[in-house]
Amino acid sequence: MIKLCTIDLDGTLFDNQKKISQENKIAIENAKKLGCKIVIATGRPMSGVLPVLQELYLLNEDDYVICYNGAKILKVQSNEVIFASTLDGKSAKELYALSKKLKTNYHAFRLNEELITDMHNPYTDKEASLNKINDIIVDFKNIKDSDLFIKCMMVGSSDTLDTAFNQLPSDILKTYSVVRSSPIFLEFLNKNSHKGAALEILANHLGISMNETMAIGDAGNDLEMIRRAGIGVAMKNSFKEILYEADFITTSNEESGVAFALNHFLNK
Repeated sequence: MIKLCTIDLDGTLFDNQKKISQENKIAIENAKKLGCKIVIATGRPMSGVLPVLQELYLLNEDDYVICYNGAKILKVQSNEVIFASTLDGKSAKELYALSKKLKTNYHAFRLNEELITDMHNPYTDKEASLNKINDIIVDFKNIKDSDLFIKCMMVGSSDTLDTAFNQLPSDILKTYSVVRSSPIFLEFLNKNSHKGAALEILANHLGISMNETMAIGDAGNDLEMIRRAGIGVAMKNSFKEILYEADFITTSNEESGVAFALNHFLNK
């Protein structure tokens, strides 16, 4: 029996208009009644995911959320941190310098969840809008090595990030957890942080075997949780590498693919 299911948002639970279908809502409610804990796993901060948790009634004392692509696990009601990982200011400055060399825009989330950047740009503006926060302009040269960050991001057009990713030095790939959360976002986290590790940590916290877990996603930042879950589910609209790794391919995000997967496995 599936006791824990992590679900991504963009391209997965959301349709292309960033809406949750009625079919998905009903399937999630039925899954909860059958004893399956539903956990949203997203790259967004708590401020960006809270409206979704409210819409899905995932606000109880025993509800959890995975934020920042696995860098934080929180209890929803109390905001108690179950797990958190960080990058230091030295890393943030190193990645900033690399972003300039690779000709991408750049922003980062401080430990206090402030979004900082060196200049306004359409991609950071989109991040701020999605998460209902303001971006703060800073001079990265003034950041202290001891400052703490949740994640750092290179942002830009899909083509720009394709080129940047292909030019990342091998030591950067070894030092950080690097995930492509969308065509315009390339994220750098603590090496031990990703949605897959967060799923394992939360399952262990809840006393649930990984064989009793399911993960549903579509993009590069969902890869590790799809690999590690007892059942890894890819949306029909997923990146190619996600389709390849998945145990099951559901319908697309425009066809309530989350509902299809939940109903397929939980009603057996």
